[in-house]
Amino acid sequence: MPIQTLDIAPVGRVEGDLDVRVEIEDGYVSNAWTHAELFRGFEVILRGKDPQAGLIVTPRICGICGASHLSSAAWALDTAWGTEVPRNAILARNLGQIVETIQSIPRYFYGLFAIDLTNKNYRSSRYYEEACRRFAAFTGKSYEIGVTISAKPVEIYALLGGQWPHSSYMVIN
Repeated sequence: MPIQTLDIAPVGRVEGDLDVRVEIEDGYVSNAWTHAELFRGFEVILRGKDPQAGLIVTPRICGICGASHLSSAAWALDTAWGTEVPRNAILARNLGQIVETIQSIPRYFYGLFAIDLTNKNYRSSRYYEEACRRFAAFTGKSYEIGVTISAKPVEIYALLGGQWPHSSYMVIN
């Protein structure tokens, strides 16, 4: 059986579209690639500024994944300046990244993805009414629980960073 190539593009809501190409051989995925071309412009925004401005500016670009941007900015400065980061600082940075990632999973699923299942284009599905009961924005039973529970990890992040979103706690020496 020849290799079947499946192109899925665009996959939306990934902070810009994502293209996915999958090769299927004998019913199994044998290879896969992703390609994202969104230019966020961090480099342009920070041009001509003090390098440490990245610790303040980048976490404010996104209200969901600020820790990812902050972590990247901190590690870039650490690398550029040859900073030896203490173990506890690495643990604090990683914990911040982990809890922000944990909060983003239910927010993404319930707040962005599952809402699409209530689109009228799916009304012919036998699961449509159940999807509406669970995932309708603001009124769905699972929607409310999912979005509410996503706040719990943010409480941990706020203990480390003083606030969430837009924290700048991953400072360098």
